[in-house]
Amino acid sequence: MSGKLRAFLSGSSLGVRLGATLMLALIPLGILSVVQTRNTLDEIDATALEGVGGAALQAVRDQIDLIKEAQISVRVLATVLSQSPVEDAACKDQVAAIARDIPQATLVAYIPVSGLMSCSSTGQVYDFKDRPNFQNILADPKPTIVYSIYGPVSGTAVVGINHPVFDRSGTLIGIAAISLAYTAVAPDSYVDYFALWRPSYLATFLADGTLLLSSDPAIDPAKELPSKVDLKRLALVADRPSYIDQGSGRNIMSVVSVTDGLYLLSIWQRETGNFWQQASSAVPYLLPILTWTAALAVAAFASSHLVVRHIRALSRTMTDYVATRKRLQMPDMGGAPAEIRNLSAAYEDMIRTIEQEEAELQNLLVDKDLLLREVNHRSGNSLQIIASIMRMYRREAPDQKLRAVLDGLINRVIALSSTHTSLYALSGQRDVAMDVVLANVVKRLKEIHGVALGVASKRLQPIRMDSQAAVPLALALAEAVGCFFSRPGLGRDAVVVDLSESDGTIRLRLEGPEVPQLLPETTSGLLSLPQRMLRQFAAQLSGTVSIRLEGERASVELVFPRPTGAAGM
Repeated sequence: MSGKLRAFLSGSSLGVRLGATLMLALIPLGILSVVQTRNTLDEIDATALEGVGGAALQAVRDQIDLIKEAQISVRVLATVLSQSPVEDAACKDQVAAIARDIPQATLVAYIPVSGLMSCSSTGQVYDFKDRPNFQNILADPKPTIVYSIYGPVSGTAVVGINHPVFDRSGTLIGIAAISLAYTAVAPDSYVDYFALWRPSYLATFLADGTLLLSSDPAIDPAKELPSKVDLKRLALVADRPSYIDQGSGRNIMSVVSVTDGLYLLSIWQRETGNFWQQASSAVPYLLPILTWTAALAVAAFASSHLVVRHIRALSRTMTDYVATRKRLQMPDMGGAPAEIRNLSAAYEDMIRTIEQEEAELQNLLVDKDLLLREVNHRSGNSLQIIASIMRMYRREAPDQKLRAVLDGLINRVIALSSTHTSLYALSGQRDVAMDVVLANVVKRLKEIHGVALGVASKRLQPIRMDSQAAVPLALALAEAVGCFFSRPGLGRDAVVVDLSESDGTIRLRLEGPEVPQLLPETTSGLLSLPQRMLRQFAAQLSGTVSIRLEGERASVELVFPRPTGAAGM
């Protein structure tokens, strides 16, 4: 342990050399740059908060002035109506005059205590008797401002300015009302010295948290706010912008009081502006960048002189060895650090080990290829011998049912032999061409059953599959085609073999004449054996098999997903 520590602390250690150089360059400048950057960013944050708050307040200035103007107008209207008897003609002229002076007003009206409005700037008649806001004003007659998402007369969001009307005796006779169309305000973007702030979400809400309008009704306001803040508490932070962290980055939340009980919520996102704004945003980091640039320059000189030139020499040697597979002369590592000298020695040992193991591996590959060819050759001969023995038994068997059983077994062995032959011919490949394998199986079955040329029509897409999946698919083909070929008197294109692939699903479809083995009602006995075999092969492929009878034609369809690791063409 002590020896390793001494080696690490020695003057030839790469870590000690570069570490000492970087420490001398970074310690004083790093401390100064961090302090200066932190102070600058704090000032930027404070300026941005003030600017965003001012921009939001300026955006609602017109709304505030409009509400104040409406308050004065409705107070004047209430005074005029209290001084003289209210007549429909005179009343309508007065409200129409006020409506002309305030274009933003959706309704200027006088509502008597009965609630039936007949004097309005729009000429509409509406009964407010059952409206909660109307009853509240009658119960406590005083000037009020009411906010409604859906105005009963205009059908839009409105701000209602109401003032009670008293007669000369001081009795409440009605209410003078002005409804202002309320729309969401959109503050202009705020540009500070380093960045451009844009409002990404706007919403107006009441003091109790009721949402009035928003810039995007599809967005839930709770998703735009921090998890610990809701609309009911936003009134407590009015006129105090603050930073919030969201998925899109660091944003600013501003709440501005529009008037009594009405607030504007705005979420501001930071965006980079033009080239000069982007350059200005890099000013706080200029000193750290210069610090690290100086450090990199020192490190580059130190690494080039102490490390890189030795690494390059060793790299050229390694690259030449990879390209030519020949050992070249090792570079001189006398002045290199201890780590690089150890790396060079390890590389030399590795080259010697690779050469020895490559020679041994080459010998093993030659032996393996010879053994594999011998095994394949003997396996093919064994399958042929089995098929020949079964043919001998078939010729000597007097029982026709036994002959049919032996025919089925011979077909299966032939299919396995054809598959094996195809795999053996394509040895060394990770997957096999199923169109070639299945075509060979059909060809061999024709020879066994004595079927004429042109009886089987093949439409086989060039699909490649793993050899393990090729065996059950070939056996399934042999099982079904053998049943079709067993029927005598087959004409041209009597049997159709179709192999296709679509969207990762492989489909083998076989069509031929009606045979007893492939009838849907054949579910038991010796004749049901082909169907059971087909289901077993489909299960090995994680697929399904279906048998249909249309007229005098039977079809067998095997569908399974492409085996993992197989490649299509």
